[in-house]
Amino acid sequence: MARHRNDLGARKSVRVELQTQGFLIPAPNAPWIECTIVDVGDGGVCLDVGDLAVPKLFGLAFTAGGEVLRVCLLVWRRGELIGARYVSAKELRQGLTPAENSDRSAMAG
Repeated sequence: MARHRNDLGARKSVRVELQTQGFLIPAPNAPWIECTIVDVGDGGVCLDVGDLAVPKLFGLAFTAGGEVLRVCLLVWRRGELIGARYVSAKELRQGLTPAENSDRSAMAG
């Protein structure tokens, strides 16, 4: 059962603990890999992926049928847990994430 965390810490939004099955999609035509969705928020997700190598950009299916999909960017890893933020359609169309855009701007200037 989902429950809200009372302790936001440094987070800007509420996280909802799920502890439910999800599927990491490492590449567009790759097999889906089972993982555990630990918690979710408006901007990202925490996953338990075991010792799986996770690419910087990956897909996440919240359901076995793929009815709910998000594109995610790996932000941190602590042992078997990873944190990722959701990537917007605009970022995907541009082919870059905001952090990568600002890095490029700094290099060009």
